[in-house]
Amino acid sequence: MPPIQSPNLCSILIIVIAFILSLIVRHSYRVDHPATENLFNRMDDGGFLVTPENPAREDGTLDHVRCAALHNKLVEHAWVAEGRPLDELERRSYFQRYGEDANEVRGRLDQSLVSFLESIIVSDELPAFFFWVEDISSPADMFSVQQMFQEFEGEPNRFLTLYNTNLGLGGHSLGLVYDQRLHRATLSLGIEDLDFTKPLEEHGDLWYPLETVLSNWIHMVQIKKITASQDDAPNEKYGPWTWQPYSEIQVDSTVIAFERLATAIEERMATAHHLPSRETEGPLLSDEQLDAASVPSDCFTRSFLTRIRRPRFRMIAPGLEILHDPTAFIANQKFTVMDASSEYGVVIPPVLIFASAERSVVDFDSPNRYVSFNPFCRPFQDGVPRGDRSIIAGLYSESVDRFSVDNAEEGFRLLLPFRFHNLGQGRGARKSDGQPLTDGSVAELFQHGFKPFGGEWWRAQRLEPLFDHWRHLVETRVWTVGNDGVQGGIDVFRDAYTDGSNDYFIRPSW
Repeated sequence: MPPIQSPNLCSILIIVIAFILSLIVRHSYRVDHPATENLFNRMDDGGFLVTPENPAREDGTLDHVRCAALHNKLVEHAWVAEGRPLDELERRSYFQRYGEDANEVRGRLDQSLVSFLESIIVSDELPAFFFWVEDISSPADMFSVQQMFQEFEGEPNRFLTLYNTNLGLGGHSLGLVYDQRLHRATLSLGIEDLDFTKPLEEHGDLWYPLETVLSNWIHMVQIKKITASQDDAPNEKYGPWTWQPYSEIQVDSTVIAFERLATAIEERMATAHHLPSRETEGPLLSDEQLDAASVPSDCFTRSFLTRIRRPRFRMIAPGLEILHDPTAFIANQKFTVMDASSEYGVVIPPVLIFASAERSVVDFDSPNRYVSFNPFCRPFQDGVPRGDRSIIAGLYSESVDRFSVDNAEEGFRLLLPFRFHNLGQGRGARKSDGQPLTDGSVAELFQHGFKPFGGEWWRAQRLEPLFDHWRHLVETRVWTVGNDGVQGGIDVFRDAYTDGSNDYFIRPSW
């Protein structure tokens, strides 16, 4: 049978597939528990995973049964991934493993935490528990973190380290810090990360129920962002655990998030102002067009751009344009043609996805000649010398050294033609961790900062939550829709600098 020739039919099929997938993942904008979205290829969790329909406990107590089940699921998954049969897994509890040493700290532990430790699998021969944490903390080390909470000296047993950071992730390692009074936890990979989470009364949104943390980790396994196997890795490997630059599941969920955003905009436009169907047939870009733009053949951005449809409007966000002309898209790419070759492995360049409609440019220079506000990998910093004003503002995909860990090809950087400044006293634009944007920055809006579920502060935020957040701004009429799509110029993003609201803030996640 000859291939289908009708572009109209192809376009319809793309929309239908995206709609069906969106029903499967049951994704909504408001996510109270960030672990819960898009659980494709489900690693059976026995119904213990935190989801919107099955939320974490919010009564200030530890759900020790649920947490133990999630802990043991990760133990079993890593064990099998190393090629060992489950019937050879020694199922000793924490108190059986550590004996009298564990019994000596029993009286310092909340009874629910005792029940958790009595129910989890602990053994001498277990692989690393997860990518970021090696194992459960020993009795000798468990309460050493308490000295870093001098402000709670009247509660000497309140804070403990439940899981230890993998030592290979850097010096001054710490781990998952647990608050026994509030029964909440946050992952501080290093001692210095604790500063992001204190004082507690100001950073409550960076501490989560233990089942939410464990569910986030399992979610990353389910979507294959982190994998466990005996295979070699292009970067550092911790036990069986490998950090992946992206997964196909992430491509699918990002396509769905884009489709929801595009649909929300189209529904608010008069049909008479929709672009003609002949201008919106087929995917946004073809492989041949991306070849001409020097986009790598195997990367997240290519997969995404060849799967999304051409929306029936121009403006996807204030001042940001979806280029329906492939020639213009190709001409906009400055980073993809830079020499980024490395003896260590593959380097993925940033790609300008949605450009400034006014062709505004970005100024990466800082007062310190040795510091740049360019957020990309070294080759793409070196390729933009001081004083260069050729980089077009807009939404870029993230650059990635695939031979490094904690990267995000599914990530983005929004480069703006103006700077943000730190106003102090909690005012001005914020990152997800509540910290103000770096003074003078041009690429930090909508970014993470400290990540309470794991990872370094510099890893880029993902496109999927960005599209979901933009859809929220459209649906709540923070952004208005006109004849060409979202109204307003790129200066609308300055509202993040002045209003201090959550309109330009994405909730903490991994």
